[in-house]
Amino acid sequence: MLKSLYPSIDWDDVRIVGCDMDGTLYDEADFISQAYRPIAKLLTMSGHENADILHSWMFQRWLEKGSSYPHIFYEATSEAGVPKEKSTEMVEKCLDVFRTYRPELTLSHRVKTILDKLSMDYPLFLVTDGSVGLQQRKFDSLGLSRWFDYANVGISGYFGKEYCKPNLKVISHLQVLKKPYLPRQIVYFGDRVVDAEFAANAGFQFVQVANMHFVKLS
Repeated sequence: MLKSLYPSIDWDDVRIVGCDMDGTLYDEADFISQAYRPIAKLLTMSGHENADILHSWMFQRWLEKGSSYPHIFYEATSEAGVPKEKSTEMVEKCLDVFRTYRPELTLSHRVKTILDKLSMDYPLFLVTDGSVGLQQRKFDSLGLSRWFDYANVGISGYFGKEYCKPNLKVISHLQVLKKPYLPRQIVYFGDRVVDAEFAANAGFQFVQVANMHFVKLS
């Protein structure tokens, strides 16, 4: 099955498999749509008449810019009519809602099937960027402990910003990667350019995916 789904990889030579989480194992739009709803409601308290319209505007902006774009909440405060002198304070409140949000997420049947197959054949690890609390809640909501042992889960926020991909510092904290291996014997699945850079820096083989659907690097 793996040879058919990801033919660019020499699976006979693979010994370890790693994955990113957001956008790789599930559609991150599901999380963003959920998390933006209470933020839109918060911002309507500043004068915007319709939380649904504001939510739709924020979500469309995220679709345009992606999760790495740092200005969505600043732009949303302007869209909501927040006075400029209060925008920084309101952005902090938006970030607090975002970081403490408890999502309800699910894996697709396709992804579950692929993870079942991968976990039968290889030890797995997961490397994801973000605040430790939020990423842990996503991990738990998705039920990923079924496939990923906590000793092999690296959340950059647990250690500090300097551990974010494409930096390789997090690798030293993953139990499975402390065993002798050749970098080319490891495959890493991710959806973003930074994931490709992380894999390249480590010497891993890389597969760009969206919800584990193979896509070509742009």
